[in-house]
Amino acid sequence: MIEKEIWEKRHRESTGRFHRPTAFSRFVYFNFLKDKKGKLLDLACGKGADSIFFHNKGFSVTGIDYSSEAIKQFNETQKRYDIFLGSFVKDITKTLPFEDRTYDVIYSRIGVNYFNDNTTKELFKEIKRVLKSEGLFLFQVKSVNDKDYGTGKKIEKDMFQDDEGYIRHYFSKDYAESLLEGFNILMIEERAIPGKSTYLEVVAEKK
Repeated sequence: MIEKEIWEKRHRESTGRFHRPTAFSRFVYFNFLKDKKGKLLDLACGKGADSIFFHNKGFSVTGIDYSSEAIKQFNETQKRYDIFLGSFVKDITKTLPFEDRTYDVIYSRIGVNYFNDNTTKELFKEIKRVLKSEGLFLFQVKSVNDKDYGTGKKIEKDMFQDDEGYIRHYFSKDYAESLLEGFNILMIEERAIPGKSTYLEVVAEKK
């Protein structure tokens, strides 16, 4: 797990940035969510740009993040635009504070690839628990084919830590599939941005 202060520092230093919805949020909305409504959980929501995007599309959104600074800036944005979403600080590696089958949609962009294998497996069990039957889990993670794969100290298979303490767990398709027992995988694709990052993007429906 990344030290909390690393996240706080990153969000403080990027104040005023990352307030636009991501390409991934727009892609999954127009291809998988535009005809759906209900409760959506944004795991590791950061400053809330994607959460607000889904809110504006009619979802009842809850955003949670490890960083107090991220949630502070998220709440300031909500106040500025006179909107209200549930948003709070939470370590998502702990038991999620929701009843079974609470959410219709669980979404995470670059939020579930910071943990070791055991923690990741437990997190995916929690995601499955709080997702309704036939609910969708949509997530984007860094791929094992990313340009930064292998950079830094190896923690375990496909997991590396840089000199700053920043940890990244890179996903292969086989690994992602192994985590999704009890789901029908609707999409699992790599997306490479020339000269930048390579992502694995997954959409799965709980059986």
